[in-house]
Amino acid sequence: MALQQPMTTEVDDDLALLGRIARQDRVAFEKLYRRHYRRLFHFVTRVVRRDDLAEEVVGDAMFAVWRGAGTFEGGSSVSTWLFAIGYRQALKTLDRNRKHSVVDSDEEALTHVVDTDPAADPEAAAASDADAARLQRAVASLGEHHRVVVELTAIGHSYPEIAEIVGVPENTVKTRMFHARQLMKRFLTRSEQNKATTLTGADSPWTTYAQTI
Repeated sequence: MALQQPMTTEVDDDLALLGRIARQDRVAFEKLYRRHYRRLFHFVTRVVRRDDLAEEVVGDAMFAVWRGAGTFEGGSSVSTWLFAIGYRQALKTLDRNRKHSVVDSDEEALTHVVDTDPAADPEAAAASDADAARLQRAVASLGEHHRVVVELTAIGHSYPEIAEIVGVPENTVKTRMFHARQLMKRFLTRSEQNKATTLTGADSPWTTYAQTI
């Protein structure tokens, strides 16, 4: 009876791919690119707030992976390492294109800042369109450092991983997340108070959500 081979996890597979990329294996590079492109693109878009700049950043980040695969030391997952490269490239792009990083309207913020993919943002997907819009505006109202922490948390990164990605201590990540929650709570409470003038009856479920974040 043949022995079953152990199942390869995505992390192990990423490491194997990175090893092949270090040897200039283009097939491995294409596979890693396809696997992480979507999540990386959505994250970078939240930072630079323009799709065309996000495409540029992702391209630069993946080129850095192609050239630097052999420098990966294994102190984090490949995904975390890749997001850290993407974040640094995004900041560089913002420095070069600072005039383009300003969002001119709520509508533009809603288009670019918050992903509508249910897997990336389950709260917004479960809410009504109006409530999802308020959550999107709440995220968009945050400053860059707070917003990035919220967005990375929303797509599944742990505090240690976020610390690695943005290059700050884990306690700083926790502090930023705490303040982000407080800022979002105030934003949503104000929004709910404005909305309440047109509502009657029981408390809106949005008030309940605002009190928990």
